[in-house]
Amino acid sequence: MRIAHRCFFLLLALLPVIATAQQSGLDAALQKGDATDLGIYFSKSIDVTIPGVEDTYTADKAVSVLSEFFTAQGVKGYKQVHLSAPQQGRSKYSIGDLYTSQGTYRLTLYFDTEQKITEIRIAK
Repeated sequence: MRIAHRCFFLLLALLPVIATAQQSGLDAALQKGDATDLGIYFSKSIDVTIPGVEDTYTADKAVSVLSEFFTAQGVKGYKQVHLSAPQQGRSKYSIGDLYTSQGTYRLTLYFDTEQKITEIRIAK
């Protein structure tokens, strides 16, 4: 029983580290405009809203759509401006600025309870 308690508390202690590592991976993928690396964090289906596109895709198709967008826009960087905490049944979300050769876009990510991206919105 003692071992179970220790494992439980160890898991609780590691959760913030795991969440921080995930966020760092997301930020790095967005910083580079790498849709493939970003796709690692997608749920099975994802709602994508970008200029000229608004649809629900499988994770693989969403990677393809975002890759085309990132390439066309010439991503130069990303900076997260806000990260919410899940509360009262609402999912966590993140807001940031995506810097491209075509200008700055506001990028919003919505996450499910498993911390997978379920929706991505990119707007001027």
